[in-house]
Amino acid sequence: MKRATIIGAMLGVCCGALPSWAADTVIVAMGKTSSTLPYYVAQERGYFAEFGIIPEQKIIIDNSLVITALISDQAEAGAAVLAIDGMNANIKKPGTVNWITLNAQNDPHQMEQFVIRAGFPAKTVADLKGARIVCPPGLGNISMAKAGLALAGLHEGDYKLDPMDPNQHINVLKSGQYDAAYTLEPGATVMRKMGVATTLQNGVIARVVLGDPKANAYVGGAVVTGKFLKDRPEIAKRYAQALAKAITFIDEHPAEARQYLLKNTPITADIAEDVPLVLFTYASNASAQDKANLQAYLDYAVKIGALSEPVNVTPYIKSY
Repeated sequence: MKRATIIGAMLGVCCGALPSWAADTVIVAMGKTSSTLPYYVAQERGYFAEFGIIPEQKIIIDNSLVITALISDQAEAGAAVLAIDGMNANIKKPGTVNWITLNAQNDPHQMEQFVIRAGFPAKTVADLKGARIVCPPGLGNISMAKAGLALAGLHEGDYKLDPMDPNQHINVLKSGQYDAAYTLEPGATVMRKMGVATTLQNGVIARVVLGDPKANAYVGGAVVTGKFLKDRPEIAKRYAQALAKAITFIDEHPAEARQYLLKNTPITADIAEDVPLVLFTYASNASAQDKANLQAYLDYAVKIGALSEPVNVTPYIKSY
């Protein structure tokens, strides 16, 4: 039985009517990427409503600033937060970021990847020596872009790396301002479909951290704040359960689930059909190995200086 199917059985979503709750608003900080798909599915299929949740989106173009909204209590939840960014927040303000779902990415479950503009002569990441490269903002993204380049034998000074909103990556590659990008989905698929860029390497984090491009590199997921958990624990639980039902749907109907990217991200129908999906896991169903892989990601972040001190992720994984 698939893991997400087990979740559905545990929640009893197929075994009768759900209890009736008064509707409660939850402020959710989020960007617009395919990693937030469980949120879109829960919203569009009415799962939030079933669990008595009215989500109020706080759209933030720069995903790294989602952390700012959480740490300043301007939002109670984040649709997708990198573990490096989240744990940096927890170092500054313990308990701020708590994961209720986990996202893994690798070669088959593609998210982050190095792409090159059409006509740029590179066959491997090592060929990016001297290239002008753009990457998403945020310490987690910048650190892993550098780590992926270092794995190929390139170090700072061998290339130019600039952070930029992922929505702009396609424009700066098309214009020739930059030669390559460490970019995210669904933008990478858009670039390939338009002939603007080709993928040079995917599964970057799995390669760097776990030494295997097909290993499940857990790097973050949906979160709730410690204040939300303390002040409104039952509502936080229902919010998490709605996402769990969405993950079940994504696991069982991936093609249909992709269609919810159309309304919520800047892609067209033909692109939605080909967008790869990360591996979404409800935190309650995460295995010991899943958690170990997430911990390995954070340990690596300490090693490269992206985290100032060792951290244990287990207390920040909230299971229901």
